[in-house]
Formats: sequence, C-alpha cells, structure tokens
Amino acid sequence: MLLYYFASLPVFWYNIDNFDLIFCLIMKKYFICLALGLVSMMMLSPINLLARTESTNYIIWGDVFSAGGTENSQSTNYGLSDSIGEAMILSATSTSNNYGVKAGFRELYPDNYLSLSLGSTLIELGSLTTAAAKTASHTMTVDANSPLGVTITVTGSTLTNGSDLITAIGATATTSSPGTRQFGINLVANTSPSIGANPSGTSPIGSAASQYGIANHFAFNSGDTVASAANDINPTIFTVSYLANIADGTPAGNYSTILTYAATANF
Repeated sequence: MLLYYFASLPVFWYNIDNFDLIFCLIMKKYFICLALGLVSMMMLSPINLLARTESTNYIIWGDVFSAGGTENSQSTNYGLSDSIGEAMILSATSTSNNYGVKAGFRELYPDNYLSLSLGSTLIELGSLTTAAAKTASHTMTVDANSPLGVTITVTGSTLTNGSDLITAIGATATTSSPGTRQFGINLVANTSPSIGANPSGTSPIGSAASQYGIANHFAFNSGDTVASAANDINPTIFTVSYLANIADGTPAGNYSTILTYAATANF
C-alpha cells in the first residue's frame, strides 16, 4: 500500500515510497568438525554412532558419538572405568600457567542455527520539508547459537530519485539537521527526534554497532556492521530507525532505496 503526501509548498512536493527492505542469511558450515568426526569413526574402536531419533513431541538430536575410552580399561594389577570427553571442539577448558585440560563426558552440541526476520519490508517516510526531520522504524529479530556470535550488516544506497539524491550521512554518526540533506539509521532509542528503541530480549542478546548505537545520532554507509554479538544469543529484537532531511532547493520527486540486511554466523 502506498500513501502519497503533498508538502505545503505550492510548487515542490516530496514523497518517499517503495522503501523496500530485503534480508538474507549467511551460514558458514563447520566442515572441520565433520571431518574430525569422520576420522574418529574410521580410526577409533569401539564405534557408537546413533542417528537422530524423534517422536511426535520430542527429538533426541543424537546419542553417543564415542571418541575413545572403553569404560573398562584393565592391566594386571588395575582396572579403570573411564571415558574420554569429546574435547576436540566445544568442551570447557581448564588452564593454568603451564597446563591446560579439556575434560567432560561425551559431548553433544545442538545443530548451528541462525535466523533473521523483519517486522516490515516496506517503510514510508511521507512528505519531507525543511522544517523537521521525517522518521520511520521497523523491528529486526536475530537469533543465533554460534559460540562466536553473529554479525549483521546493511548494504544499499541512499534515497534517490533518478540522478537526484538525499545525501547519506556516512560512517560517522551525527545528529539530525533539518534544512540539510541527510539520510541515516540507528538501532537505539532516541529523543531528538523521538523514534526507536534499545535492543531487547532475554540475556544474552546482541547489541548495536558503535556508530549505530548512539542515541540521537544517525549514520549510513553501505556495508557497515550495524549490530553484532560475540557469543551465542537469545532472540534479540532490534528497532531500526530511519531519518531523512532535505534542504532548500532539493528537487521534488519520489525518492526511494532498497536496503539489504545480512546476518552472518561467526565461526
């Protein structure tokens, strides 16, 4: 649905429409873990590898993937019931100045997952004037269980109408300046203008990137990281806020852009 607004100026009018937002997911596979697992299956004995089992209401992702330990080691004088933890990948590590040990029972780690969704894929800023900034926002929800976190980037151009454009603020965040051509975004709560919200969710959650996480400051530079996390996170709700200003003499017309948000799991 497109809504058209006309400015109070008798000659010039401005309208932002078809502000489309596209998102994509990038998931890197943990091939090295798979390779190590195959080596273990071929070289170690005994081998216990059971497939995922499930019923209508439950899923057991895996049973035993034994990397070693017979649980019944014996010599002439001693007997030992033992097992070797799956310490190749994600087991906790205990360290001192000179030593480190990875210990634990047979490890099972859930499949890696990554999701990104937008609350809206069409944003309209309406009619712009030199008197005040125009703003709009939508939510973006990100969830990832990568042990090293996730990175969210944005790519695309500033608002354009043919060869005319509203200048992107750039990589360094700045405040709103009505009467100046500006286009920018941020991912936190603002009071001037009043728009947006801070990232939310059940800890641990992601956070806005530095230049996109300053209240009342906006930035836009294609390819920038706008949010991230350094560890696995619960679903995090980001509010992406958009700001546009025009100057005297800005050519009238419909200004639009397409932005792409990409979430990449870190491995």
